[in-house]
Amino acid sequence: MIPKTISRDHLLEAAKIIDREGIPKMRQSTRYNVLVTGKKYPPKYLIAVACELATGKMLSSQGYNGGAESNSFLRVRGFSITDKYGRIITRP
Repeated sequence: MIPKTISRDHLLEAAKIIDREGIPKMRQSTRYNVLVTGKKYPPKYLIAVACELATGKMLSSQGYNGGAESNSFLRVRGFSITDKYGRIITRP
C-alpha cells in the first residue's frame, strides 16, 4: 500500500534525486512511465524514493502494485502517465 503522506512535492524532489543518482537496473520501468517536468521516470521507483523522503523508509516494490495502483496515485497528484512508446495513457 502506498502511504498517503507522499505529496506532489515529495515526488518532485524524488525526481531530482533520481536525476542525480540514476535508476538502478532492477528498478527500471517495464510498462509505464510517469512524466515529471518533461522527463520519464519509472512510477514504482519514483514512489519508492518519494516515500523515503516522506517517511524515512524506502518503500519495497513488493509492498504495492504497479500499473493501476501506482498510476492512479500519481495521476491524482497531478502527473501524466505514458506507455513505453511515449503515448499518454492518463492525464491529471
